[in-house]
Amino acid sequence: MVHPESAKLAEKVLSELGSTEYACSSLEPLAGGTVNFIFKGILRTPLPDGTQELAIKHGESYIAANPNFNLPLARCDAEEECLKALRGLSPTPGPFTVRVPKLYHYNKETNTQVLEYLADAVSLKEYALKHFQSQDASRKPLCHEIGRSLGAWLRGFHDWVTLPEQAGLHELMRSNQQMQQLKHIVNYSFLVQTVADFPSILADAKVVFEQVETMSAKELERPDLQVIHGDFWTGNTLLPDRALQNGAEVPIFIVDWESCQLGLRPLDMGQMIAELYQLVLYKGMDEGMWLIEGLTAGYGDMDDDFAFRAALHVGTHMICFGSRVPGWGSDEQVREVVRTGKELILRAWHKDRKWFEAADLACLFSRP
Repeated sequence: MVHPESAKLAEKVLSELGSTEYACSSLEPLAGGTVNFIFKGILRTPLPDGTQELAIKHGESYIAANPNFNLPLARCDAEEECLKALRGLSPTPGPFTVRVPKLYHYNKETNTQVLEYLADAVSLKEYALKHFQSQDASRKPLCHEIGRSLGAWLRGFHDWVTLPEQAGLHELMRSNQQMQQLKHIVNYSFLVQTVADFPSILADAKVVFEQVETMSAKELERPDLQVIHGDFWTGNTLLPDRALQNGAEVPIFIVDWESCQLGLRPLDMGQMIAELYQLVLYKGMDEGMWLIEGLTAGYGDMDDDFAFRAALHVGTHMICFGSRVPGWGSDEQVREVVRTGKELILRAWHKDRKWFEAADLACLFSRP
């Protein structure tokens, strides 16, 4: 969906960039961009390295998809700091090269970013819906490898941000508390509120949901919080829109760093698993489970505390987001996703490892 304000803002951004080396002959609104406005820019003059196309991201003091929802612009500065720091994070090796797009330019006064553009890119979510509709067991190794590459990248990022050299980034992310609070609200505060939407399914879990919300709020006060992506899911994972082939090199971009914040590592893992699991539950895609298996294997060793916290977030995300995505599935499928989310939360809250070992997400608890 292209936002109604895109054309007006495109003219504004074109004028802004006109006096820079990133002057564009045209800006094409790109689909997505729930929070910000995203464009594909065609440069008037290619950059010295031959680059002719760029991604242009522009932020306003409201959510692009909902002008009535105000959101502080500090998120744009936080994203710039992340992208600058992440130049030092090496891409994952292998046929699926996972990395962060290059930031060419940022105008702090207008909240406009000029970024590396991945040609013909779609999100992993869009890719799955387009290319995984037919059952094909031959895709299993490739899906495992995509998942493994994403997991290895996420582990590398989580470890990299704890290095002494990244202490400055850690301190800077303290300034993104609005996004940290928003993350808590749209997950854990909404978790309790969603009981009223599905009383026959969730009423008996309300007390546990309230305890989960309280725990999550207290986590925000922990002194050992680390830098996380904060919105790590299939929609922020871009890859070229072409059929997968063995041995072919495929670039994968991890985008949308404005939610980068201090938090718990399992939240990044849990959100991605939740979105991949919904491909299984709503669309019957075995590829979703293969990607999850690769993701957890690529991330490497996770202790039980990590695994239970990730599973808790999987269930929460499925209830709060998975039940609200228009067009995902039938009413009965929505209820099944809510039931599954509830089961995951209760089992994780009570640390029922034996149940998980025999369930779909057993890979969270497998140890190398």
